Amino acid sequence: MTDSHDGKGATGHNDLLLGAADLGAAVERHALILTEAPEDYKRVTAAVNELRASALAYAALCADLAGWGNPLGDLENEPAPGEEEEEEDSGDTEHSPVVHLEAHYRIRVPDVEAAERLLGETSSDDLLGAPSDVVAQLFMRDGWDPYQYGGALQTEEVSWTCGPDAS
Repeated sequence: MTDSHDGKGATGHNDLLLGAADLGAAVERHALILTEAPEDYKRVTAAVNELRASALAYAALCADLAGWGNPLGDLENEPAPGEEEEEEDSGDTEHSPVVHLEAHYRIRVPDVEAAERLLGETSSDDLLGAPSDVVAQLFMRDGWDPYQYGGALQTEEVSWTCGPDAS
């Protein structure tokens, strides 16, 4: 079904398809660099950053154009194929208000080892030691207050939005 005003359809599918193509190309570049030069820290880091930026851009398109959340978020906690999660019965959820909260942080990690020590012995077994892995583990562990970590993490930029869910 197309929208007669712009020919793109109700969800802006052309933009979503372009975002998906950009994300696919970033995945391919990442795989190529890991195949060609996995020891080249600068190239691998650039490819990882490009892949993450493309994934975030695609997630933003999903939210902005179709009203869906990040399809790539929380991948490690997804149920295995065929395994279904039980829904909690919390009363009348059909008529409960839903809000969309989006926060963006730009974090500098001047001392990765100090940040890793903040995790203590509760760190995940799959922690690879990359600064982004350490920050992600801290985020998931404590509800996220980046200002509590002193010199191990430095918050350079914060922005957020909150409003009614568009779906």
